[in-house]
Amino acid sequence: MKPTPTAALLLAAALLPGGARADHAPPAHVAACGLEFDLPAGYKITRPKRSGSPQDSASCEFDIVQARPAPPQRGECKDKEDGGQPPYNVCDWMIAAGPATPSVRVVRAPPGAKPSLNAFAPGDDGRWTVSNAQAGDQPAQPFDFYGKPAWKGETIVRGYWYRQRVKHFNGIYAGSFGGDVTLVQFAPSLFVELQDPPQDEGGNCTTFCASLRLGSRTQDLP
Repeated sequence: MKPTPTAALLLAAALLPGGARADHAPPAHVAACGLEFDLPAGYKITRPKRSGSPQDSASCEFDIVQARPAPPQRGECKDKEDGGQPPYNVCDWMIAAGPATPSVRVVRAPPGAKPSLNAFAPGDDGRWTVSNAQAGDQPAQPFDFYGKPAWKGETIVRGYWYRQRVKHFNGIYAGSFGGDVTLVQFAPSLFVELQDPPQDEGGNCTTFCASLRLGSRTQDLP
């Protein structure tokens, strides 16, 4: 079964303190990396990181994460032979495909050049392809992203067993899974790569995706 990395986030975001539904809270308006967008209740972004140079492909990226960690759930027990760590009688190992990092990457390429991206690459015929270790590079599918030209495809995401209720991350490799990626073109040389964007309670990326646009602070663009 293909795991959905956002499932745990959706469950945690669905409830607020006092039992209120998250969808009753207004979305938060956020500006980062030269973009503006709305986030459903229960999400926040990490500090943006910049890399590259105007001569190459300059980028600015950030993750979209839970505002509050999900409460620990009962998971699997893993003894020493399974790669677990003591106490072995505490069943707190969970599996997740990801997290996808970064969730949002804004890339500006030099004029006439293709940008350097994580999942997308230009094919021999000039069309975008998506790297897929299980099936080889696959042509990305063009579509309309709320009025903007965009492409989508499936890439490979590493899966891990991770442990809850511990200070330091403990992980065990659990194989690879499919993950959806999207590339949106905002200008001839300005692209935004999305992976695992925040979804509303109904399972659609409406609040974030429909509101995603270039912000007023153009100096924050890469």
